[in-house]
Amino acid sequence: MNQQTHPAAERLLPVALLTLSGGLQDAYTYLRRGQVFANAQTGNIVLLGQSLFDGDWSRAARYLLPILAFAFGVAAAEWIRVRRPRWQRRGLIWEILLLFLVGFIPHSLDQLANALVSFSCAMQVQSFRKMEGFAFASTMCIGNLRSGMEALCAFLRTGDR
Repeated sequence: MNQQTHPAAERLLPVALLTLSGGLQDAYTYLRRGQVFANAQTGNIVLLGQSLFDGDWSRAARYLLPILAFAFGVAAAEWIRVRRPRWQRRGLIWEILLLFLVGFIPHSLDQLANALVSFSCAMQVQSFRKMEGFAFASTMCIGNLRSGMEALCAFLRTGDR
């Protein structure tokens, strides 16, 4: 079977685009919207803890809001999954619409923009969890890097794709 007709090759482009979008969303919110992560919630939790220990409540709120928005994004994706056919496509449409709207939110409302981007990241990561039977985190690198290297090592050891 040639590369053009193989099902994995057909899915490679959407997977690559989803992965890139997660990194771009984090870069956008961190660099342009007040140094808050959209999907790297571990970073937000560390910065939230630091803010709490410093007693800086307004800075703590800046990190708590995207964490809560991410949690609600997972819940929203689950709600869509349970109630709608072709739920992944619907979640992706909502994500695109939300991210489009974020582009029009003024910088005076960065916290709202960050919450919406975190919400959409959570919907994406919840909606696209497997690729060819492998765990896949479309908005985060560490799990994919680990899974990819594990698969590469298994391939090098066994030759089985």
